[in-house]
Amino acid sequence: MKTNKLIGLGCLMIATAIALGAMGAHTLEGSISPRYLEVWKTASLYFALNGLGLLAIANIAPAIKGLHIKLIILGSFIFSVSLWILALNEILSPALRKLGAITPVGGVLMIVGWTLIGINQLRRAD
Repeated sequence: MKTNKLIGLGCLMIATAIALGAMGAHTLEGSISPRYLEVWKTASLYFALNGLGLLAIANIAPAIKGLHIKLIILGSFIFSVSLWILALNEILSPALRKLGAITPVGGVLMIVGWTLIGINQLRRAD
């Protein structure tokens, strides 16, 4: 992935996490249970952390296989979006709880992507 696109995506992910985190803190408190407010916060935190991670590796992005970065991006979206929706189940529909089943898929994709990048960088000769 091109450096400027990765920086742009990382920044947008961080901005989204901040906006949705603030929304959770200011508008959802009292509307959803403390348990689901924590779920909301976790989704926001992981989305921001992955955005920061993308910014951190932007300069080496051309040397990283595109698949590794795509795993992180896809995993971040699956993980966080499914948790944000899950947290709203008390307001919208209890049927949304079923989305929690795909959250671990996103987590695994993030772990695999970051692990592959780490291994790749450890194997590089400086």
